[in-house]
Amino acid sequence: MISMPHGTCSRPGSVVDRGVVFDFKARQCPAGGGNNICFGANNMKPFTFNQEVCRNLDKARNLEWLCTNGLGGYASGTIAGINSRKYHGYLVASLRPPIDRYVLWSRVEDRIIIGEKGYALSTNEFPGAIEPTGYRNLAGFTQSAGPVWDYRCGDVLVRKTLIMPWQQQTAVLRYELIEPPARRQEIRLMVLNMLSGRHFHATTNSENRLNWTPVDSGGDGQKIGFHAVGCPFEIHFSHNAADFHDGPCWWYNFVLSREMQRGYPDRDDLWTPGALEFLLKPGRPAFIIGSIRPIDPVEHSSLVLKEQARREQITAAPAVDEPYQDILEQLFAAADQFVVRRATDKKQKQKMSVIAGYPWFEDWGRDTFISLPGLTLVPNRADAARDILTVFADHIQNGLVPNRFPDDADQPDYNTVDASLWFVQAAFQYWRYTGDAAFLTDYLYGPLNQIIDRYQHGTSFGIHMDADGLICCGVPGANLTWMDAKIGDYVVTPRYGKPVEISGLWYNAVRIMEILSNRRKDAPRAAEMRRIAGLIEENFPRKFRLSKTGYYADVLGSGDEPDGLLRPNQLIAASLPFSPVPRDHLTSMVDIARAKLLTPMGVRTLAPGSPGYCGRYQGDQTSRDHAYHQGTAWPWLIGPFVSAFTRAYPQSSADERMAFIRPLFDRMAVYGIGSLAEIADGDPPHQPRGCIAQAWSVAEVLRVLWEDVLQKAPPIPGA
Repeated sequence: MISMPHGTCSRPGSVVDRGVVFDFKARQCPAGGGNNICFGANNMKPFTFNQEVCRNLDKARNLEWLCTNGLGGYASGTIAGINSRKYHGYLVASLRPPIDRYVLWSRVEDRIIIGEKGYALSTNEFPGAIEPTGYRNLAGFTQSAGPVWDYRCGDVLVRKTLIMPWQQQTAVLRYELIEPPARRQEIRLMVLNMLSGRHFHATTNSENRLNWTPVDSGGDGQKIGFHAVGCPFEIHFSHNAADFHDGPCWWYNFVLSREMQRGYPDRDDLWTPGALEFLLKPGRPAFIIGSIRPIDPVEHSSLVLKEQARREQITAAPAVDEPYQDILEQLFAAADQFVVRRATDKKQKQKMSVIAGYPWFEDWGRDTFISLPGLTLVPNRADAARDILTVFADHIQNGLVPNRFPDDADQPDYNTVDASLWFVQAAFQYWRYTGDAAFLTDYLYGPLNQIIDRYQHGTSFGIHMDADGLICCGVPGANLTWMDAKIGDYVVTPRYGKPVEISGLWYNAVRIMEILSNRRKDAPRAAEMRRIAGLIEENFPRKFRLSKTGYYADVLGSGDEPDGLLRPNQLIAASLPFSPVPRDHLTSMVDIARAKLLTPMGVRTLAPGSPGYCGRYQGDQTSRDHAYHQGTAWPWLIGPFVSAFTRAYPQSSADERMAFIRPLFDRMAVYGIGSLAEIADGDPPHQPRGCIAQAWSVAEVLRVLWEDVLQKAPPIPGA
């Protein structure tokens, strides 16, 4: 045995053998059963990485996987097994679903012992060292229903898998002997569960370490549980281990390299109660169930099988022509990760919402309603769409839809100008896809009218309709549009005045309300909507179009002075079902955006060469915030671009339109495996950045694949 110099254990006298404690007093546990469930078996073609990638530490530590539970909780980590972010963990549970999340079960230290020889499975980074180096034994990795690692230990192949049952704060970890040794030998598996118990935005150090104590989980030795003052959850483990080696111990100084890059605290400490020892045999998997509640070990198989069946159902895409089928199924799987339950008040049932991005975003109004068609309507999840619309409709105040439901507040934020207008668009898309007009003309008619009235006559943050029919907004210090980066009191991209996409969304909303008013036989309301629409049709192209350039101004400032910077927001206005952009303006707008803004990872937020352009999103928080909307490319903007391109070039082929989407799909295996990143560098090679999985990135790619490439969009009601 040797001691580990980098990840030190605080328990006096304990010895660590390459990451696994072996000298603890053993307590016998009855052996549990199991069956040979095949993880990752579903209808999808999963993302698979071979030994060459897995044993390349630089690659394996930068490829991140994600599993979600439909409650805002998740599991996430890297192929290598290193936790490189404070957000990584096997069980990150939501205290107030889908927000206020805590890292409970951070990871495991695991090791296979064949005879007298040991093989590390886990990999850690400590200051100046990688120890142990389990990635060197990786033979392959697959992201499917959950992460799947294959380890080659001598002539033995061991499969490690993790899955999260839907709408449970639970994770199931399994080890299976896929290829036994050539000659009969005892194969032992040692696993240390590493606990954290902290809020997922924090890290653990000497000042805030928790004092973990055992709690009664019931059972006969196959259940163990722990609690710590300061952690709002208990953590319970069920297992089929043969022995438990008791040995509470802190491990210090895990390096969080991604946090180091982001300029945040980058060290973390973890606690383990001791080591579980399993005997691995063919056809008899070892398992650990981690949960916020005690779970009987016999539930192990049903938890896995139910989640696999749900995944197969949720990712079963309608039959389409190749090569689109595989892409559609992968996007359906990615879309499922963002649709979550939201806890409403105690008198109501829980309803649905959308997590804007993993690992750190909450549910944001703007992101939710941009994403709603792609996440719920294309995959035929109309009930979820209706739930989401209901939740936000019930929270509208002064015509404003909540911008977000933050982790640290009971009341939502309302500081946005576009979320309400995207809400109107999402409601219309719901009608378009489902035919359920009654939901809009009855339940939503009041909230929709409130939005129209307050935008027309004035609401918070200076939001109001000007005499020309266009929407004005903005007060000093407020960041109201989607370009909302703020450093202290400094708004990086203020866009005060009349932003181009806001008046485009306003025109779209007015036309939708005209149709709804006609269905309600509300002639005065319909007439007023027609009057406003006429004003916008007259003034929008006249005031926004820059005749010398062929594109539209991004904002009309004081005195309607046009901002001549080339940004993508005009594409949003051009892509809506009801657009104020005349057809004869579309071609030049789209061509210029294609030449100056389009990248393989989405659309830049500012053209290169413009004042303030930042081509790299990197450095500390201040540096990143400066770049966020100043040249950074956003995958979600490929949606407005492709829809505007389709309007500009209606005779274009499916292959031409698909050419804009294909590079994004190809990038689903280079950052957050099986999903699409939040952003990317504006400069080549357009490195993905930000969240590893972003709702509107996935949703808008899925929407335009369905509507513009496959041309399966339902007809527009009232058009």
